[in-house]
Amino acid sequence: MVRPENDTDKTTPSVPETKVPVADPSHLTDSEKDQVKTNVTDANKDNLPSGSQITVGNDGTTTVAYPDGSKDTVPGDKVVEGKSDADNNEPKVPATR
Repeated sequence: MVRPENDTDKTTPSVPETKVPVADPSHLTDSEKDQVKTNVTDANKDNLPSGSQITVGNDGTTTVAYPDGSKDTVPGDKVVEGKSDADNNEPKVPATR
């Protein structure tokens, strides 16, 4: 049996070169999700069919929904990384007297 080729068969979403540093890789904030979406969109600007929708889950898992109803998923660990302690803690500058 032969089935027609859908957008998932014809398209493989590119993974952004840079991962988004997040405070908690299991629970992204809305701004972190927006950054992931922007990075995935930018990495695929010439790749995805017109009308594709990109959504980002709480764990960074990114779903690309194509106009024909097919979908591709990019695992969260491919687009986000936990911040190191150095990223989370702002350095304290001693007060000068």
